[in-house]
Amino acid sequence: MQPLTRRGLLKGVLGAGGTLAAMGLLAACSGASPAASPTAAAAQPTSAPQPTQAAATQAPAATSAAQPTTAAGAATPTQGASTAATAAPAATPGNLKTTSFTMNNAKVTAWAWQSFSPDADRWIASQSQAWGKQNGGTVEYDIVDNSVFTQKLSAAIEAKTVPDLIMLSNTLYYQGLNILYDLTDEYNKLDKLAGGFYKSLLPGIQVDNKVWGLPIETGPSPLFTRLDVIEKVTGKREPPKTLDDLESIAKKVNAPPNFYGIGLTLGRTPDGHGNVGDIMRQDGGFLVNKEGTKPTIQSDGTIAALNRIKGWWDGKLIPPDSTSWDDTGNNNAYQSKRVAFVDNPASIYGWMIQNDQQLLGNTSMAPMPAGKAGSFSGGAGGWAWSVSVNSKARDAAIALADFLLQPDNLEVECEQVGGRWYPPYKDLSKKDFWASKPQFQYYPQLIENAVYESYPAPPNPDLMAALGEADTALVLADMAQAVVVNGTPVDQAVADAQKKYEAIFAKHKLG
Repeated sequence: MQPLTRRGLLKGVLGAGGTLAAMGLLAACSGASPAASPTAAAAQPTSAPQPTQAAATQAPAATSAAQPTTAAGAATPTQGASTAATAAPAATPGNLKTTSFTMNNAKVTAWAWQSFSPDADRWIASQSQAWGKQNGGTVEYDIVDNSVFTQKLSAAIEAKTVPDLIMLSNTLYYQGLNILYDLTDEYNKLDKLAGGFYKSLLPGIQVDNKVWGLPIETGPSPLFTRLDVIEKVTGKREPPKTLDDLESIAKKVNAPPNFYGIGLTLGRTPDGHGNVGDIMRQDGGFLVNKEGTKPTIQSDGTIAALNRIKGWWDGKLIPPDSTSWDDTGNNNAYQSKRVAFVDNPASIYGWMIQNDQQLLGNTSMAPMPAGKAGSFSGGAGGWAWSVSVNSKARDAAIALADFLLQPDNLEVECEQVGGRWYPPYKDLSKKDFWASKPQFQYYPQLIENAVYESYPAPPNPDLMAALGEADTALVLADMAQAVVVNGTPVDQAVADAQKKYEAIFAKHKLG
């Protein structure tokens, strides 16, 4: 079985052979952490390649696993895709504040995804190892090559050798496999610190009032806005608050073929599927009913959103090559200063830190403008630490997670990762590292308003598997392409998408 990654419970799918395939959704449309490529994730567990370097001091370089769309340095039109870290982390600090736990020579194995800041990854690993030694035990902290993480974990599940502590973004999927330990008590303990965790993270780690993961970071999806460009037509350096305002500004700054108002991805790609879904949500085009049993694509909200997109396309506010973009397309368009707005998580921020400080200073990362139904942020959830139910060092594994997730320690870790991880504790947003950067001023609001793809239904493994199959099939991207490329009437394109979702829901025995 192959889980999905990062937005796994949003972006997975039970394939025809019963395999949950991973999507490379972190891509340009994701931010904090990379996902396995679809082809790699589809490999069978028994044939999964193993990383050749697992120890913290031998962690694979970020370049070994990065996909062009997941790396912070996504390709610009004039350069190859970079797989470098988003930014050099701050100078390595001293040791994290240790916590006490009697390990009695216990050994804890921990598997972590790469953050694309290799130095930070190795530093966190070294701190974990030092913690184990100080407490009379051993910590083996493996920074697993992102391209094989899901296969390696699937092989471990099959062999019943699951690591004690695992970094996951798709907690509910693994909880459905009955391999995780109930962490409710530890979650409640940590939730009393630093203002508590953002509650929007809870649906992705909780089932039946039990918590199965401990939040490490968050990864909201903001609207990137060229403040210098819109200031020329509005007199203000403020992002639009509504989609109608966005359209009005886009019309004023539009200057094809060199500059376009809206960098909406309309390619048959995960970013295209996600961008279309984000516009739908603002106009009330939700994917399922409140019970999570039936798809609701065929709705006034979806029709309104698709008409909105068609209007932008017909008005030439969207680059004409957008229909052929891959997941680097909107990154490239913004980084090359070709568009005023894009919907994308933090990968662009990381690229600007490294490559274009002037563009960074003229950029805001704000909530998606409100449509007819309001303003909803995508990208709910994030990485979390989970513990194997069969761990022989379970208490020590929980204690290691507790050490890494103490607010002061986690803040240093997030800063070392260079901004790709935004802390899950509310009060940490007040720390100077975040408060001093205007680009992050909207992040608390983004995280609080973030919803899962299942909204208004709560996520659960079966529902998210069905939605994930529709994601992998790029149903929403196909719906938009039918309208803007093939000239299909909006009502017909929406009806066709509804039928596709209904077939997938029937396959998963929902409804």
